[in-house]
Amino acid sequence: MTNENKLDELKNKITNLGEDLKYKVNEAQLQGDKTVDDLKHKVAEIKLESEKALHNLNKEADAKYTEGKVSFDEKVNHAKAETPVTGNNVQDKLDHLKEEASHKLEEAKLKATEFKQEASVKFDELKAQAGTKFDELKKTATDTLNKFKKDDQG
Repeated sequence: MTNENKLDELKNKITNLGEDLKYKVNEAQLQGDKTVDDLKHKVAEIKLESEKALHNLNKEADAKYTEGKVSFDEKVNHAKAETPVTGNNVQDKLDHLKEEASHKLEEAKLKATEFKQEASVKFDELKAQAGTKFDELKKTATDTLNKFKKDDQG
């Protein structure tokens, strides 16, 4: 073989290798494109799932907020409903206490009247006793005075 034949043969081999290399590069590029497309698809799926999860969380949060608000409103309304009853109870108790105080005042007035009458009777008794004692003392003093007079005259 001559150098020229060898050179032609090498050119042919290089051309064949170049074409094989082109096919391999195209194949690798297609494989890379496919992988990129798969990744883009996966990213889109993950994004969609994330949006769904966020939407569900928002719905749950709204439901819990609404449930909590309803519960709170019910408790407030219950408390408001009990307040007039409590107010009425307080008024009833106040009226009852006023009535009891009025009865106690009447009882105290009656007791005071009884004590006044008893004191008046006791005072009259003591006054009578004092009068009697005074009269006795007066008579004793008069007798003693008369006795001294007799003793002085005699």
